[in-house]
Formats: sequence, C-alpha cells, structure tokens
Amino acid sequence: MSVEQAQSRQLAANGGQKDGAQNVAKNGAQPTNDMFMTLLLAQIRNQSPLDPADPSQFVSQLAQMSQMQSTQDMLKQLQSQGAMLRELQGVALGAQVGKPVLVQTDRIRSDGQGELNGRLTLAGQEDGATLILTDAAGQRTRIELGKRAAGASDFKIKLADYHLAAGNYQLELSTASGSKGLFELKAEVGGVRLPVNGGEPVLSLAGIGDFPASSVSALLSA
Repeated sequence: MSVEQAQSRQLAANGGQKDGAQNVAKNGAQPTNDMFMTLLLAQIRNQSPLDPADPSQFVSQLAQMSQMQSTQDMLKQLQSQGAMLRELQGVALGAQVGKPVLVQTDRIRSDGQGELNGRLTLAGQEDGATLILTDAAGQRTRIELGKRAAGASDFKIKLADYHLAAGNYQLELSTASGSKGLFELKAEVGGVRLPVNGGEPVLSLAGIGDFPASSVSALLSA
C-alpha cells in the first residue's frame, strides 16, 4: 500500500478536515493530541499532488508530538507532587502555631511594643556588635548588643526603650571587626497561610510580621 493510499484511508476514517475542525470548535477541552492529528490530517489532505510532502516530515511531526505529550505528562506529575509537598509542609508548620521559630531576615514589621529576641552566631569573639534599624523614612536607630563571644549567643531588646514607632524596618548587623555573622530573630508563630494559587506557605510571626517558610532556620519547642 502506498503512502498516499494510507493517508487517504486515514482521512476517510476521520471524516475529513471540515468535520474535524467542527469537532474541535464544539469541544474546547479536546485533548491536544487529537487536535494535532486533526491539523496533521488537514495538512496531508491539502498537500499538492504534484509536490507531495516528504513522509519523513510527518514521522518527525508525530515524534515531536509524542515528545511534547511526554513532557506535559511529566509536568503534570511534578505539579501534583509539588502540591502534595506543599500540603505536607503546611500541615507540619501548622503544628508549630503557638511555638517559637528562628528566621533569617533583614527586615521586620514592628508593632513598637514588646521585645525583639534573636540569636547571633559569630566566627570569632567581637569586642562590640550593633544592630541598626532603618525605618521607611531612612532614620537609623543603633542598638548596642555589647561584647560577644564566638559561636551562638542570644539577645533581647525592649523596643519601648528606643521609642521605635510601629512600622517597617530594615535590619543590619555591624561588628567591631567588620565581619558578618549569622543573624536570626526568634518569634512565636501566630498562623500559617497557604497561598491559593500555589507558592510556599507564609508564617505570621508575633511582633515582627509575615515571612515565607524558606526563611525559617529552626523550629523550637519552647
């Protein structure tokens, strides 16, 4: 059987270009591979008898279609696994509500009340460490954290002592040697939000604002 005969038989089985196009128009949810076959058959039917297309072109198009379908299936699986992982992450973080966490951040949304708790981790001993808070107007407030030993050490700041108004602040850690250490804030989880359109969970931390789950560096029991 010639290629042209096989193509004609396939065209007859599918009802021709017009019927295929009408079916696509009626059903917008028709699978992509069905639409591809409809268009491919239309291409075969409308080729010039004096200059027919190379059959290898059709084979190549079918191979591309198969590859595209495999890629789409893989993408759907990854999306499904991502959604499941997101839900599991949300459940795990939900169990942390009412408990403290450590977050790595260079910003906070302060309520101007209470305390600012955190932890410094330094490579070596520092004769002095300073936390600098810059508000939205650019005003800088320097809070001396004193001499710090190498390793991790906690700090606690009473915001009322520095007359800091409620608002957004950028944070910067300055040390006497100029070296940069690990700066973390400690706060209690007030709630966990799962974005409707996907994305990572967002934690509401008491007194310092909302943070993505990826900024959490430690879950604490108390």
